[in-house]
Amino acid sequence: MSGPVRALANDLGRFAIAISLRLAGWAATVRHRVRLNGHSLRDRRLRRRFGIGPSTGITRSLPEAEAGAGDSVALTSGTAGEPKRVPYSGRRLAATRAVFVDGMLRLVAARRVRRPSLYVFGALDPDRSLSSLLVRERRTPPWFVLLQAPYRAQSDPVLLELKERYGVSALRLLVLTLANPGMLYATNPSTLSAFLDEVEGDWEAAAALVRLVVRDSDRVSPAARRILRRLASRGSRDRLRLIAESASPLPITAWNPAFTTYVCWTGGAVTPFLERLDRRLPAAGFRREPMYSMSTETIETIPDYRRKQTAFLPAAPGVLHEFLPASEGCLLGATALEPGGTYEMVVSHRFGLRRYATGDLFRVERFVGGLPDLRFVGRRGVGWSFTGEKLTVEQVGEALRTLEAEHPGLRDGHWLALFPSNPGGAALPCYRLTAVGGDSGGLPSGVPERLDVLLGELNLEYHAKRASGRLGEIRLSALDRDEFLRRAAGGSAHPDSQFKFQPFYPRLWEQA
Repeated sequence: MSGPVRALANDLGRFAIAISLRLAGWAATVRHRVRLNGHSLRDRRLRRRFGIGPSTGITRSLPEAEAGAGDSVALTSGTAGEPKRVPYSGRRLAATRAVFVDGMLRLVAARRVRRPSLYVFGALDPDRSLSSLLVRERRTPPWFVLLQAPYRAQSDPVLLELKERYGVSALRLLVLTLANPGMLYATNPSTLSAFLDEVEGDWEAAAALVRLVVRDSDRVSPAARRILRRLASRGSRDRLRLIAESASPLPITAWNPAFTTYVCWTGGAVTPFLERLDRRLPAAGFRREPMYSMSTETIETIPDYRRKQTAFLPAAPGVLHEFLPASEGCLLGATALEPGGTYEMVVSHRFGLRRYATGDLFRVERFVGGLPDLRFVGRRGVGWSFTGEKLTVEQVGEALRTLEAEHPGLRDGHWLALFPSNPGGAALPCYRLTAVGGDSGGLPSGVPERLDVLLGELNLEYHAKRASGRLGEIRLSALDRDEFLRRAAGGSAHPDSQFKFQPFYPRLWEQA
């Protein structure tokens, strides 16, 4: 089959799949609304099933569970300490994928996505994160699956060989240009932002693989050419040629013109990455849909799409959600929360958790379908103390927000985070401010010193320890994104993994 004819056949297949996805999305929406109407009954049934009663205690420790034969083990991000090991059976992985698929189907139907083929920015180098486990492939999927999910072709050894020779960004640019998906998904907005940065910043390297395919395709193995033909779409030949002939970076609209919608995490401290995406993908031409909340231990919320609004509800299948007020208090059910209040989520589920306090804090925006719309705001109790100062993530976050208000351009090219540091020898313990994604010379002068003052105002013990000489002054370091992830997650996070960005990481700088 010739190139243009094959591309047309592929797009006809994509059109048929799109119709099926919209129908499935409408059915999923009806099922979702029915489940919400029966939420109270469902909660009572889950309480009986899990043996949850008034005397059941709350725990902050994961139960000891060994991975069985054939099970996988996912590592938590480790942002609050050492990464935890969470066994994932095939059934549990399937259930987690089902929640993702259900949400995407309902998104396609609710937002009327014209071309719902999906590209996921998953890790091409396997790691121990849940995100990596969810996109892991045992074999190359069939043709019709690749039409809907072209990223899955990247697991084939022949394409991985091209990745090793030309780089991850070059392979992604080739696949996106060929398949022309309408939707992109990145757990971390930093992953999508970094990809666009790399394409623009090193166009020669990013376009090298496309040039090989266009100008010297005989050097591409027959097996690789066969897979690439299965990804082709109408106009992909012209787009590839445009890239190959361009000496300067092309915008995403030139090589992925069908792209209109992207989904990513928007909670926590990812604002700098979202701002960078806003500059490249303005709201006038692209729709950003927030990702629902989940951790390695559990799915925390699921999305609810109504008209142009998106809510995030504590209604994950098979999960019992309860809540502790941020200011302490009694355990509450989801319907007893107050709009504007902040609560810590406590979960029980069929995979072994019983009243497990997640440490994740959510703010109630409003009520939708009888349930609270929850927005992630941070983690409870993340802190560090060298000499009794008990510095917390809330204090660091407030100090950094004040800095950003005082220096409106502070975020340009940077993201700031704080680590405890104990250099040893004659050097005093101190805290180290990191400028992620840029060099420290690009920061306004006096930022570490001003942060030192702000932390002293928010934490009197910190001020006293600094004044008495028991804590050293704040040091400043620059990190690229990959090095930051290695230090923040103790080696358990990959640049494409699900990872919660925070203003403060209680991991010793010297031990990371």
